[in-house]
Amino acid sequence: MTATVGVLGLGIMGSAIAANLLAAGFRVVGYDPLPAARRRLRRDGGVAARSGADVARRAPIVVTSLPSVEALAVVAAEIARAKRKGLIVVETSTMPLAAKQSFRAVVESAGGRALDCPLSGTGAQAKAKDLLVYASGARAAYRACRAVFEGFARGHHYLGAFGNGSK
Repeated sequence: MTATVGVLGLGIMGSAIAANLLAAGFRVVGYDPLPAARRRLRRDGGVAARSGADVARRAPIVVTSLPSVEALAVVAAEIARAKRKGLIVVETSTMPLAAKQSFRAVVESAGGRALDCPLSGTGAQAKAKDLLVYASGARAAYRACRAVFEGFARGHHYLGAFGNGSK
């Protein structure tokens, strides 16, 4: 059986992450509020979900790539609504650390685990799988995500406690 990964946010970075995960053999379930982004995911071979909560229910690891602090808060609430124990959320957006810490609190209050994973690279580099992941958070969650990181990035580094990637 193919491992399933969720992707929330299918803009420039998220769609490239999803495409690379599909090319690496993962089943990708994704959501974006823009219908065109969901259609592109389906066209690329992924599964378009109905909401962020739907993605969280269907995938044990979810990658978030979001455009704003407001979007991060909305997605945190959707993930929490799924109430999936053991869910790992890989937060890759460029956001203030305080916003990521609030995101983490919401995800973990619902039984999930959050990793702070800023990316080094541009949208063009993301398409070429030329990203670096700077992961911070629980080491066990990082270990569980290594194959996912290798599916969309050329390298990944563990930096310790949550937030170290964004400091």
